[in-house]
Amino acid sequence: MTEGQFAAAHRGDPDHRPWSARTIHERFWEVAAAHPGRLAVIGDGESLTYAELAERVRAIAGAVRGRARVAVLLDHGPGTLAAILGALAAGALYVPLDPRYPLARLARMAELAAPDAVLTTPGHAAMAERLAPGVPVVDVTALPPGPAETTGPSDPDAPAYILFTSGSTGRPKGVVQTHRNALFQVRTHTANLRIGPSDRVSVLSSFSFDMAMTDGFSALLNGAASVPVDLREHGLAWLGEVLVSRAVTIYHSTPTVYRYLLDSLPREARLESVRAVVLGGEEVVRHDLDRFVRHFPATSVFVNGYGATEISFAVQNHLTVEDILAGRGVGAGVVPIGLPLDGTEVELRPHATASDAPSSVGPSGSSVVLPDSSVRPSDSAEGEIVVRSAHLASYWRAEESDDSRFGVDPDGTRHYRTGDLGRRLPDGRIRYLGRADRQVKIRGHRVELGEIEAALSALPEVTRAAVVARETRSTVAGAPGDKRIVAYVIGEMAEPATLRKALADVLPEFMLPALIVRMDAFPLTPTGKVDTAALPEPAGPDAAATPVSPLPEERHDLALVIAEAWCAVLGVPEVDREQNFFDVGGHSLLMAQVQQRLELSLGTRLPLSTLYAYPTVARLAEHLTSGERPPSAAEQRAARRRQARTRRTPAE
Repeated sequence: MTEGQFAAAHRGDPDHRPWSARTIHERFWEVAAAHPGRLAVIGDGESLTYAELAERVRAIAGAVRGRARVAVLLDHGPGTLAAILGALAAGALYVPLDPRYPLARLARMAELAAPDAVLTTPGHAAMAERLAPGVPVVDVTALPPGPAETTGPSDPDAPAYILFTSGSTGRPKGVVQTHRNALFQVRTHTANLRIGPSDRVSVLSSFSFDMAMTDGFSALLNGAASVPVDLREHGLAWLGEVLVSRAVTIYHSTPTVYRYLLDSLPREARLESVRAVVLGGEEVVRHDLDRFVRHFPATSVFVNGYGATEISFAVQNHLTVEDILAGRGVGAGVVPIGLPLDGTEVELRPHATASDAPSSVGPSGSSVVLPDSSVRPSDSAEGEIVVRSAHLASYWRAEESDDSRFGVDPDGTRHYRTGDLGRRLPDGRIRYLGRADRQVKIRGHRVELGEIEAALSALPEVTRAAVVARETRSTVAGAPGDKRIVAYVIGEMAEPATLRKALADVLPEFMLPALIVRMDAFPLTPTGKVDTAALPEPAGPDAAATPVSPLPEERHDLALVIAEAWCAVLGVPEVDREQNFFDVGGHSLLMAQVQQRLELSLGTRLPLSTLYAYPTVARLAEHLTSGERPPSAAEQRAARRRQARTRRTPAE
């Protein structure tokens, strides 16, 4: 299949026409007027038609009109979408603040964004006041009806939002995007997936990430239904049920969430309503395609996407079941990220680790462009992936080292150096080769290891810290294992469990080390730097744990069931009954797997919140066998804090 045939069959919509709207909220008002009775949002607790959503948007816009930067401190659901649109309709940019993030991290984000209003609910009002002292806190549950006038400011080059990513300097990095650029990204996504009013689009990641922006707006700006699902509240079994019961047609997540979801389903289960599966944020491998063929309709399309918060999707690889079975576009082992989307160019520019000449791959049907016209591209050309586009974001109050990622080429086009390495394949697709720096992807989240080292080094018990990412062994031959963060520390008083607890107060769950190993000294390179390649491989998830102690006899049977679930999920032969699940390598998606195993073994529903409230084998066994009182208010608050730190949000 030629590139042109590939594009015609699976990319773009020949009937798609540009929108006349200049801003996100203008487009929303057009859609709401055209589809007032159609479902706009199908949430876990409530559903809203476009007319009902528009009413909420008007009320919120009226409450924050005249503000410049509005923070959105709300749980994952329909209310967040209404707040985002309300802030935009008022002429402000929105700053999503996930209330389940550590307070210290939210405080840094709020300090950088400097919001002049906060949209929240009574349950988070105290947090809002701490994050933005002296700033109006607006309760979105108690607003009077808003004005019928919906025109509002309509500057396409006004900023629409600020999203925060991990920063190498130890503080979050703000990415600001305009209405014009956000609409361009959503229109491109719309055309490529042919999204229309009959679609239902999943929203699985936190609204703090651009994946949720793409999913939410691609539904609501097309008359489709947005389906937000709170994975941390309900777990993976619930997600499988939602995809069926709410007839989701477009599924979007990181590969990690996708794998956990499909591996939790019966082998013969098929998600018949889904017509497009979109993955992004991590490498996709051949086993992911096998899962797709097994669990989705033969008419559906698999999309491997590549991008960054600074551009959203820039490259995609669209594959049908026929393509996969015929081996077209699937690569060898790692699936190529594909071809650049319309409106973007992707160049492979020289990097210290790339030996080939720079080359460029343009949108479908365009000519190849080279930084040096005297150099011809070769089939083996490699280099740093550099995105050229008129629709790039910029950094908010950036440090000089961050701003250096952006530049302007001699022809006046802006570019963004991703820090990723790629290789152009003979058919024009690009294969992702990994990072050129110390940034890694953990379950789809962009993580700067230097930020974790900075947080560790700030603790009084630590005199020196080094952090690496290591891949665990997969239970499926040839499939990738989970990537986990391992921290190495020097310090006489540096107890791993204590350090991890301190880190949880300042870092989100996906940035917490799975293991912390105490050392007397670090191996060094000849130049005196820490030799990360020579750091010892931990023995296993319990490498830093206390010795295994016996299970209590009075609850032996149930404790064994719980321990067996832990061991199966963590991949260890035994666990200590008093150790915290998250201190032995556990994370939120693994906890969801424990939930599924225990529900199957015990034959009863077991809320994830219960597992977070009782995160040791002994405490959970005691709770389940004694029928003891529910956790106290203090215990519930502690459980919510633990659950907040493990909130999974996909992908950047």
